[in-house]
Amino acid sequence: MDLAQNELKVEQIDKEVEQFKIKKMESVYNERDTLMEKIPSFWKIVLSQHLDFANYIRASDFKYIDAIEKITVKYASDIEKIGSFSITFHFNKIEGDLEEQIITKNFKLVKIVPETKPTNDDDSDDEGPEPEETLISEPCSVQWPKEYNSINPDLIEDKRSAEGKKNYRQGMKSFFGWFRWTGLKPGKEFPHGDSLATLFSEDLYPFCVKYYAEAQRDFEDEQSDSENSSEEGIELSGEEDDDDKDSEPAQKKARV
Repeated sequence: MDLAQNELKVEQIDKEVEQFKIKKMESVYNERDTLMEKIPSFWKIVLSQHLDFANYIRASDFKYIDAIEKITVKYASDIEKIGSFSITFHFNKIEGDLEEQIITKNFKLVKIVPETKPTNDDDSDDEGPEPEETLISEPCSVQWPKEYNSINPDLIEDKRSAEGKKNYRQGMKSFFGWFRWTGLKPGKEFPHGDSLATLFSEDLYPFCVKYYAEAQRDFEDEQSDSENSSEEGIELSGEEDDDDKDSEPAQKKARV
């Protein structure tokens, strides 16, 4: 019992430290968001180069990921809400397909008792499993691309037919399906939606400048390699021309 009480003190201190960090970083992140707006295709470059992010979405989604102009994450600073956050996406318009829109999805860290299968044991001392911290969310409104009309859950009339079920599952696996994720319907919504949310809040947003700089360095290295290859090709071509010139008189003499 004493050890459990001590563990609670440790958890409380962890929350206070996190609260302090969130409050100190808020103005810095706000300033950084403003600076990043001046960099063309900043988030397109970050998201397209991040290998872990690519594991969560379908290849066809990248067309719409490229339309994301801005991403911001706001972290709850209330000591009782530490671990909760919201992510806001600014989508540019894709003519004839996707509307310009700003979407905010809220995530909340709560304690939920995991479901257990009933047993025949009648053990009055068994208090059941301990509550576990779980990230949940509420569905938020998002305009789907017209190209996704066939898999848009709101437009599927018969979700019980084989075709309807197939299209619904595809829609739930798309990035736009993630905005409907709640964390309360395992197997029936976007897979690993909590992990994707955490990827944004703990990795992509805090370290986005690092990922952008790495992508730029990779691009510069590729350009340098390409230029070097071109120069080597030109040099080899020049050497061949010189050889041809040297051999030309000999060939003429041989013909004589």
